[in-house]
Amino acid sequence: MTTVREALVEATKRLAEVETPFLDATLLLAHTLGISKEKLLASYPDEIPLSAVNEFNNHLTMRISGYPVSYIRRKKEFFGLPFYVDEGVLVPRPDTETLVETVLRDVDEGALKNRGTEQTKVLDIGTGSGCIAITLKHLRPQLQLTAADISPSSLSVCRINTRHLLSEPITLVESDLFTNISDVYDIIVSNPPYLTSDEVRHMQHMHWPEPEGALDGGVDGLDTIRILIDEALSYLRPGGRLYLEAGIDQIETIEGLYKEGGYENIISYPDLSRRNRVVGGRKPYVE
Repeated sequence: MTTVREALVEATKRLAEVETPFLDATLLLAHTLGISKEKLLASYPDEIPLSAVNEFNNHLTMRISGYPVSYIRRKKEFFGLPFYVDEGVLVPRPDTETLVETVLRDVDEGALKNRGTEQTKVLDIGTGSGCIAITLKHLRPQLQLTAADISPSSLSVCRINTRHLLSEPITLVESDLFTNISDVYDIIVSNPPYLTSDEVRHMQHMHWPEPEGALDGGVDGLDTIRILIDEALSYLRPGGRLYLEAGIDQIETIEGLYKEGGYENIISYPDLSRRNRVVGGRKPYVE
């Protein structure tokens, strides 16, 4: 029989080419055994049933082929919440937590014009797993959230996460960006596709399984971002804000697009590495 310790040692060797071999091995073995990572690490001497060893080896083979741990586990933690994910949605990333933190901070600090007793309305465009919209609603229940996505399969994933993580539903809309949006909002937020087409083709060549539509932003990565900046003004209340995540080398260009689009109070926000990752801009108030 194989012990937990022996399985982790061997798996870490097999995963030597991935970025975090021991962590990946630990997460996959804990998933296989149906226990927490912490309990697994306290169970080194315990023996593993042969059926679990075989399942674990299958998971390792998938990981070695480039499959993300999150897809294998069907789970990804975001802001401490366990989101269900599958191949129909982008895996939530730490960079996107910067986007959520930015919105939360501006809401809490009163960056939006005081609207009295009216609820602050937030639209998440391209919601995918729903990690942005659901986290905002989970942490600030007073916000009124709408989550939109062009993909019915993505909305199905978002619906699963809404049921599991929220005590009350959010509004889901199938929409190609603003096509089926008719309301106006205080905040519009998006983690849009912002990789270049060449970058996405390289990822596809490496058999990367995430959906192309959630990644490909065109020749310079800014196709969707340009549309969002241009069209969002029509769906923002005066004083409302648009927040976008982007690549660190795109921030300066995006700031210029905001300025050209007529936004004011344009601010870039850094991630934990102190690199600007999010851009926000305000629709001018009506005089």
